[in-house]
Amino acid sequence: MTRYKCYYFIPLILQKIGYCLFWILFKIFVRLEIRGEKKLADLKGPVILAANHTSELDVTAMPLLLPFFSHLNPIHFIMNEKKKFKNPNRFGLRSYIYCTSFLELLGGVPVVSGHKNYAIALSNHVALLRKNRTLCVFPEGRITGNGHTEPAHGGLGYLLYSSRGAKVVPIAINTFYKMSWKEFWFLKRRKVTITVGEPLKAEDLILPYITEPTVPDCRAASQKVLDKISRLKG
Repeated sequence: MTRYKCYYFIPLILQKIGYCLFWILFKIFVRLEIRGEKKLADLKGPVILAANHTSELDVTAMPLLLPFFSHLNPIHFIMNEKKKFKNPNRFGLRSYIYCTSFLELLGGVPVVSGHKNYAIALSNHVALLRKNRTLCVFPEGRITGNGHTEPAHGGLGYLLYSSRGAKVVPIAINTFYKMSWKEFWFLKRRKVTITVGEPLKAEDLILPYITEPTVPDCRAASQKVLDKISRLKG
């Protein structure tokens, strides 16, 4: 698990601080409604929180789904390698923060890209699940470009095959899409609803006789979860 084996208390503490900060900010500037969060109360790890991806703000809302002292904390997030954030044209001043270790300290765990191999790319994430940790995954693999859910990538499916004891919780975010910081701070009060679906067992989403899943197998499992998320959105 490389250095991520010791990334527990730092993300835990920073996420507690973020919980307080964003609870206040969302209370003031956004009409945030969370539905079905009690479905998470009795879950035991490993748990995968699978959500559609509408905005960079999605990550800030995930900790609010859990009780402040939940045993499922901290939440780890799949993220791109830091070099992918070195684009000031896309991320502006945020690129100087995102390309440091700051997101890792908050719970982000980068993929190992460039190998076209799930086993390599997601090795640290599989290790976290085998340690009964909580992992947040966006099956689409990126922020939506049109406000609607897009076809799922295979990463979530691979995690399901590799950690067959995991529970998957579909989460529908409706929606932070195209919410600018200007709108967040000044126009205020957009209605955002986050709906927590029924937890699913990995064995209900994967083919039990497959021990070495192909890319299509992984994408099919991911798409099953994304389809459930789409139905939660309505």
